[in-house]
Amino acid sequence: MRLRHFLRVHKALFFLGFVLPWVVFGSISWSVVVFGGFSCDQPILLFLHQHATPWLDKLAVGLTVIGNTGPMVATTLLIIGGLLLRGRRSQALAFVLSVGGSMLLTQVIKFLVARPRPELWASIHPETTYSFPSGHAMDTAAVATAVGFLLWQHRAYWLTRTLGPVFALSVGWARLYLGVHYPSDVLAGWASAVGWVIGVQVLAALAVRQPPPKASVKAKAPPQ
Repeated sequence: MRLRHFLRVHKALFFLGFVLPWVVFGSISWSVVVFGGFSCDQPILLFLHQHATPWLDKLAVGLTVIGNTGPMVATTLLIIGGLLLRGRRSQALAFVLSVGGSMLLTQVIKFLVARPRPELWASIHPETTYSFPSGHAMDTAAVATAVGFLLWQHRAYWLTRTLGPVFALSVGWARLYLGVHYPSDVLAGWASAVGWVIGVQVLAALAVRQPPPKASVKAKAPPQ
């Protein structure tokens, strides 16, 4: 009943945050598997490469290093450790399932789709694993979304709401700029990460048991 009530009251939020991202991911996956991707995949990469500069090279490599799996795992562990120290076990578990589950899902999808990396030019920061979806895009979007859920009632929420998406978008741009991912890889990574994290967080919120209401006790009149 609680799940039905949530879906009835928050239909728009549930659709935009969970259903829509997975619809987007499914559409992109279908295009990649059946047609090899979007017709604009290569033109976008070539456009970015034509406007490459030494300064942008350094920026793209730096963003790639920061958004790599290692730093994202380290960030996740630090957040989980902080939550456990404060006794917030349920939030720590939800964060593990959100980010850790997204990272695991990335590898599963990569293995199933097995899309080769772009080879339009010799990248200054090459990759050898499968291309779809972008692990960098998926990991950074998962961390940003999960942190947003943690701080949504905090007064600094506006900061995470801004910096998190900007960081994920910047790392996605870097992967395209370096020529190691197609735009469809990055879009699929963002969509699947957001859909996964929101799904986990919604289920975690519904699983938290609310304390039963305290029974009202009427004051007894003193004995005569």
